[in-house]
Amino acid sequence: METAAERSRRPISRRGRGRPSQGARAALVAAARQLFTERDFEEVSTADLLARAGVSRGAMYHHFESKTDLFRAAWEESEREVMARLASAAAGSDFPFEALAAGCRAYLELCATSLELQRLGLRQSRMVLGWDGWSEAAAELGIGAMEAGVRAASDSGELETGDPSTTARLLLATLVEAGLLIASSPDPRARFEEVAPEALRFLEGLKAGPPRSPG
Repeated sequence: METAAERSRRPISRRGRGRPSQGARAALVAAARQLFTERDFEEVSTADLLARAGVSRGAMYHHFESKTDLFRAAWEESEREVMARLASAAAGSDFPFEALAAGCRAYLELCATSLELQRLGLRQSRMVLGWDGWSEAAAELGIGAMEAGVRAASDSGELETGDPSTTARLLLATLVEAGLLIASSPDPRARFEEVAPEALRFLEGLKAGPPRSPG
């Protein structure tokens, strides 16, 4: 009979015969998310990924051209989950600027608590994918969500910007740098309490003030 220890080492999925299934792709992405959270990209071999996923090499290359391609799929799935959590955090806000601020703060909180975000999203994604690869993928993920939030706040008259797209990228760059400060700290939660107010000041600086009286 299989022991509990043996069950804990069981691969995510069992290898099957015939055409690689969509289940193999999901198993590979799940394995990649686990392994790239545990170790850096260059420390994870293709053999490690296959063993964790429980699929054949042929199944991997049926779905992904390379280990980098698999990393991108894992990061994109992780990023979509982050976006969903930020959207949930912003959902209770009555005004677009408040929603944007709530999402930014929630992101920084995740930087303090999510090891996967710390390692995949902050420390590895740009390095592994390169600037062009990261920017292309992020256009529909973090960058896209940030630009939508900035445009909504601008359209409502709550945020001042002459170029929402550029403002969104600059604000995201501020959050990423703040996230790295938090994630690299020996005490991420304590560092969050120090860094978050400073990062959010940048956003507050964009808030439209009351109309000025003429003269």
